[in-house]
Amino acid sequence: MIEIVLFYVGAVAAILGAAGVVLARTPLRGALWLIFTLCAVAVLYLLLEAPFVAAMQVLVYAGAIMVLFVFVIMLLNLGPEAGARPAYVSVAKASGLLACVYLGWRLVAALSGSGQKAVDGSVKNIGVLLVTDYLFAFEAVSVLLLVAVVGAVVLGLRRLS
Repeated sequence: MIEIVLFYVGAVAAILGAAGVVLARTPLRGALWLIFTLCAVAVLYLLLEAPFVAAMQVLVYAGAIMVLFVFVIMLLNLGPEAGARPAYVSVAKASGLLACVYLGWRLVAALSGSGQKAVDGSVKNIGVLLVTDYLFAFEAVSVLLLVAVVGAVVLGLRRLS
């Protein structure tokens, strides 16, 4: 019974944190909401009996990656004016809506039992999955993070000169 309550608390916290990221008026507050969301997701990993994944979620994403994001935000010196949002429908809003529909579809598929196979959260099994079934996704995420950091540094240097 307590696991069900913790799941709903963690799920609601993750959803509210994600909404905070989207609705934040400044980039720094958005980054702080993202840290909150990542910690809530770590609680969900703990409920799935994947303590290694939960620890890596907090250490790597909520810790190292978010410190890097906050550093880049500070490097770019983004003030309150950077949070101004246009009132019209943009490509980003349309893409976000499509992403929400896709994630909702995946959630329904996972809950109906037609999703991925369940894997325990041991370090060995995660390592095997990352270098076999999910190698492309793992490398794509690493390249995406590298491109984001290089782009932020280039923007920061262009702004300084």
